[in-house]
Formats: sequence, C-alpha cells, structure tokens
Amino acid sequence: MKIAILGAGISGLTAARLLTDKGHQVVVFEKNASPGGLARSRFTNGYLYDPHGGHIFNSKHSEIINWVFSILPKENWQFTVRNAKIFFNEKYVSYPFELSLCELETEEAVECIYDFILSQQGEEPDNFKDWLTWNFGKGIANSYMIPYNEKIWAYPLEKMETQWMKGKMPLPEKKEIIRSMLLKDPSERKMPHSTFYYPLHGGIQTMINAIAADLDIRCNCPVQSLKKIGSQWTVNNEESYDTIISTIPLPILPKVMALPEEIIRHISDLKYNSLTTILFDCPKTDITWLYIPSHTYRSHRVGYQSTLTPYATPDPNRGCAALEVIGRRFEVLSTSVKERNIVPEELGFTKVLDSEFTEYAYVIHDLNYRKNVDTILKYFSRDSSFKLLGRWGTWNYKNMDLCMLDAMKLVEGM
Repeated sequence: MKIAILGAGISGLTAARLLTDKGHQVVVFEKNASPGGLARSRFTNGYLYDPHGGHIFNSKHSEIINWVFSILPKENWQFTVRNAKIFFNEKYVSYPFELSLCELETEEAVECIYDFILSQQGEEPDNFKDWLTWNFGKGIANSYMIPYNEKIWAYPLEKMETQWMKGKMPLPEKKEIIRSMLLKDPSERKMPHSTFYYPLHGGIQTMINAIAADLDIRCNCPVQSLKKIGSQWTVNNEESYDTIISTIPLPILPKVMALPEEIIRHISDLKYNSLTTILFDCPKTDITWLYIPSHTYRSHRVGYQSTLTPYATPDPNRGCAALEVIGRRFEVLSTSVKERNIVPEELGFTKVLDSEFTEYAYVIHDLNYRKNVDTILKYFSRDSSFKLLGRWGTWNYKNMDLCMLDAMKLVEGM
C-alpha cells in the first residue's frame, strides 16, 4: 500500500517507521527544514536547545519503552530523577506543591492542609477552576494551582473541562500529604514523570533522527492541497496514494481540502495556545524544571537543558535553560527578558542565546471541546483511507509516549 503521512512530528514518524517496517511504501510530507515537529532540538553556539518546550522520554507502556530503546539503545540515554522546584513567594519549594507543604511558612502550610483535608466534598465540578478548588482545597488552589494554570493556559479556567488532565496532573492521596507533613519529606511517590530519559548527545533530536533514518521524508514541503479522485488521494496535485495519515493541525485542513460547512465550524471553534521559548546562559544547577506560578512574572516555567545531559553547554561549569512564555509572539531582547516581569532575577540570567515562537503549542480542552472533537472525528472516520493521528491531528493533549502508542495502534489496524 502507498501511504502519505502529513507531518514529520513524533506521531507521523512513528507511524512511518512502523509502516515501512511492515513493507508499505510511505512518503512523509514536512513543512519545516528538518523532521521532529515539537520534538526538535538544535545547538546555538554550542548550547543545547529544545525550542518548542522540553521533551523527555518515559512511559508506563513497556511496548513503547522497548521499541524506542530498540531504535536508540539505552546506553545512549541519561536517566534522571526529576528535581523540579516551584518559585513560590521568592523562594524555592519542591514539586509537587501539595507534597511540599512542610517547606512553607507554618500558617500557610496549616491553611493548605486543613483545606485539603476538607476538600472533595459534594458533587465533582465539571469546570477546571472549580475542580482545582474542589480537589485540592482553597489553600493549595489559590496559592499555586489556579495561578499557575491561569498562566500556562492563558484561557479562563472556568471555561475548561476536567477530563483532559487525568493522568497528567499529579493527584496524591490525602494520606500522602499528611505523611509528607509529618515526616517533613516532600519526596515524590509515584508521580507522573518523576523519572525520565534524555539522549546524552544531540538532544531529543537524536531520538527523532534514529526513528527517521532511511524514511522518505520530504522536508520544506508543506501540504497545499488534498484531493480524492476515485479511491486515490493526491497531495499537492502530484503523486497518488491509497491512504492519508494526517498529523497536521486540524485548522489547516479546511485550507487544503474540501470539507462540509458544519465540520469547518467545529474546527474553527477549537482552542489552542502558542508559546515562546527563550534560551539563556545561567549558573549550573541540578534543578530539572522550575515552575513560576506568580503573575508577577510573565514566564510560567523554566526547563534546565544542562541538567538533562552533561553535554548541553560548551562550558561544563555553566548551565543553560529555556524559559517558556504562553501567548502571542513578542520580540525577544536580552534587556527585555532581564526585566522582573519576565523572569525572576534570582535565576542568574545573563544573556539571550536563542528564541523560538511556536504557533501550535498546547491544545485547550474548553467546555466545547468534546462536542467539537467528537463531531470532527466522527466525520473523518467515515472514510477509512483518511486517518487522523497525533496531538494536533486528533486535537488531544498527549505526551510523546502516548502519541507513539496511538501510532502503534493505528498501524496495527492497517
């Protein structure tokens, strides 16, 4: 079978690799100059940079772990135990916040744990903002959960649903929080992503390149038209294919193919946000991520690239990190980032090394999400020769390993 895959991100590449291994003829169309999608890496003056946000590898699915390590053997990876911190009230608190109440001032900690013990009473709310208070109590919700999520989503939390975050947001039991307070031990216990792997050399791009090896990937080739004539699909009015697998963002599809007005309306109602990342030189640290809930600062998170691998900087005595800012594209200057409204001065920022704007960064699961996505997926499911895949192809906020798993399941059925 001849198959065209639209987009060379992690989902498209995984499907392409598996389908090629099964003997199918596969062509991958990619608008950018290199494969990888959101999981690309590059070096700037010797500094490692994941420009679309940090991408680490871990999974509870053994088939995914085994497959990835069969392509890029385990000895090529660094294993790391997460050491995440929260910049809270101008000091560092361990992550997750709800297990680190012992590190707060006594009155703050008492209020948080008291409210948490009384939480989860009554009917579970169906909007994200009320759910945060219902699940964690007012103290934790108002101190950390609500302000941080207001920053990372830049969308009214009361207009977001709750189903998306199950399995993504750490949800410790009440006993765990009481134990952490009594033992004064903020250690994570079975939290998502508490340990992970990252390639020793070349950034996450090394894994991408290993998956992409020997595939027919046509870079600098954006999809401009999709047409079905009989049983065959044509891409850009050129070659014909038996099957299309689309991982490109759904809002692009009405621009390149004929769709019913109803489906176009549902697609146009989908919500997402954009991201700017800024790479900077900084003091060396063992922190992996730093979360910044305060609205005093525009950035919401900093990922320390130099903690993921010892080969991230040209100077082993210095570190590098990428801060993340949600929202519209803005001009990045060293002087502007040094201002306190962008990033805390305590981070030791010295100079901007690189920056990147990502149009499609995070899917927003708003209150219309289920209706819109279900209608769109049902429409496309009518034609078995056109398949949707990936975070943006199915409009589902999933981590890298789950995108791989979805690609694996799709290929199994072909």
